[in-house]
Amino acid sequence: MAVLKQLGKYKVVEVIGKGAMGVVYKGYDPVLERHVALKTVRKELVDQDTAGAIIARFKNEALAAGRLTHPGIVGIYDYGETKQLAYIAMEFVQGRGLRDFLSRQERFGLQDVVSIMTQLLDALDYAHDHGVVHRDVKPANIIMTPSGKLKVADFGIARIDRSNLTQTGSIMGTPAYMSPEQYSGQQVDRRSDIFSCGVVLYELLTGVKPFEGPTQSIGYKICHEPHRNPSEVNPQGVPQVFDAILAKALAKAPGERYASAREFSRAIAKAFESFSGSPETTALLPTVIHRETQRPDTTFPPPGWEAEKLRGLE
Repeated sequence: MAVLKQLGKYKVVEVIGKGAMGVVYKGYDPVLERHVALKTVRKELVDQDTAGAIIARFKNEALAAGRLTHPGIVGIYDYGETKQLAYIAMEFVQGRGLRDFLSRQERFGLQDVVSIMTQLLDALDYAHDHGVVHRDVKPANIIMTPSGKLKVADFGIARIDRSNLTQTGSIMGTPAYMSPEQYSGQQVDRRSDIFSCGVVLYELLTGVKPFEGPTQSIGYKICHEPHRNPSEVNPQGVPQVFDAILAKALAKAPGERYASAREFSRAIAKAFESFSGSPETTALLPTVIHRETQRPDTTFPPPGWEAEKLRGLE
């Protein structure tokens, strides 16, 4: 296959990722003078029986994310097709997938977890308010930039309020993160994303997923079996107050979950406030997600402050 040098108006700079049906390139837009990510699907690699549906879903990603303008969502700039492939031009984001952190067993402190979830839920709340349900929220679709800011990516199977691509009866998603209603092929709404966010929070807190095992058994567990309380899985790192939060987020029935991402986020903030004892800590700025150096366990008073006076004030 010839090396791709140009795609529409975009100059191809380098390959940054490969998948079963296409390649992701780093590209350059000479008109706006900025780098972009070019996500492609090669038509000859798509099964001819399902080609129409796959290309339609690829375009659905552009439609879903293209209607969203939010700092926590990867921006979509353009969609196009050639004889050989279909492509989406999107925001080029430098960072690491949250899955990469978890696969390397890099653990986050409680404040980092709250910051990540606050940003994730804020982005999804915006998407929900604009008629888009992601339906595939998972660490692999969450990008962390070096500054600690979060970007939600891959709206390929999203349900948009005018789309007929995700009708009742279709089962799509990633097994360990799918809601019970996704497994049963029912119509999904924002509360399905709430469930998936609950799985992400559980994994951030404990290092494991709430429902694990062979792929064929995960669906049954999600639909019928309770999860272990995260404070039991990680007693040293998870305050018990998060048990009730995750019990609600991971409820089997959608009506028993948080009604919105905003409500879920407020519950997390309130829990963190009650644990830390400081309301100011709920207004978190994005934390820098670097683990080259460990944070000290002890906080020392700044120079000029007497420890005894500080203890008295405390």
